[in-house]
Amino acid sequence: MEMYPSLTNDKPPFHRLLRRRRQELRLLQAEIAAALHVTPEAVTLWESGRRRPDLSRIPSLAQVLQINPQELCRTVLQEYHPIFFCTLLGLPASAPQQIVPAA
Repeated sequence: MEMYPSLTNDKPPFHRLLRRRRQELRLLQAEIAAALHVTPEAVTLWESGRRRPDLSRIPSLAQVLQINPQELCRTVLQEYHPIFFCTLLGLPASAPQQIVPAA
């Protein structure tokens, strides 16, 4: 079970994108961690989808992974902050879902 599923079907969730790109570049988690001044365990948690990196780290992460920072920010915002993403881009946000308690 994924804790943070992707909202789109055509793109992999952020944590899979992160792991795949790191592996493509043949970087170790420790190298990513050192570049971002976090622990290797933090990178492990990001790649497993159990934690999210702080939004302020996304531009640096994009630089380390050699990908477009705007695209990475867009991916993260769309997946983790969909209402903010829609508001920022002027897209209609889906109606919030109501949780109905069991009778």
